[in-house]
This record gives sequence, structure tokens and C-alpha cells, in this order.
Amino acid sequence: MTDNIGRDDFIIIDRQILDKTDRTKMDLLALVKQTDSNYQFCVIEVKLGNNPELKGHVITQLKGYTARIEQNFKAYKKCYELNFKQKQELGLFDRDLNVSIIPGVEGIVVILGYSGLAKKSIATLKDKDPSVKILHLKNVIDLSKAR
Repeated sequence: MTDNIGRDDFIIIDRQILDKTDRTKMDLLALVKQTDSNYQFCVIEVKLGNNPELKGHVITQLKGYTARIEQNFKAYKKCYELNFKQKQELGLFDRDLNVSIIPGVEGIVVILGYSGLAKKSIATLKDKDPSVKILHLKNVIDLSKAR
């Protein structure tokens, strides 16, 4: 998360989100810039490549989270616009950045590590739902970059 601060195109706003409409927690909630100061929510589910939820359950999870935000958009908008302003006052976000959250929610699955298993899981997920967005982050040690 900390490697993504100081950006205005993609802002991680919260983690481990739990609300009264469901007992499951969203891993990360981000704001993705659309135009000018308009942002949309993006739910990010982070899974290790060997997680059994990658056999398909994560798709249900992600769709449930995005639907939850869409169905409760006004409450989420109010909460997170205030949350953003409070974090600005604490110096956690650029004080000159204006954020207005507009309708529209996307979801993405971020898969970490276990490359061999992750590749199979990604193929399985894509077969089950070609529309699911997946980002595979590989933990590769590149000695040529060592100083």
C-alpha cells in the first residue's frame, strides 16, 4: 500500500472494509480517477496464488462487494469523501487534491506469488468469467538490479 501513495490516479482509501450489510471484509478499497476530480470506487481482492478461493469463489466475493457498494452508493460516497478529507487534514493525502466520488464500481483480483499455481488459477478464473479483471504480481528476485 505504501508504495502507492503520492498518486492522484489511484488512491487506496481503506483496507479490511466491513459494513453492516455483510459479514465479509473487502481487502482494499481504492479510488480510481476518471476525469478532473471525479473518482470511482475500485474493490481489490488480494489472494496468494495457492488460495483455494481462486477456483472461483473470489469471483462471487468480488461481485458481491461491488454490488454492495453500488446498492449503498450514497452512504459509501458520503463516508469516503469525508474519510478522504480527514486524511488530507492529517497530511496523509495531498491537501490540494479534490475528490468527488461518482457512480461506478470496478473490481480487481490481485494474485501474489506461487506463480505456477497462480497461472492455473488465473486460467480457471478467466474460463469461469472472462470479464473478471486480474493482476498477477510476481515475487521475482532480479539480481541484475542489486546494487
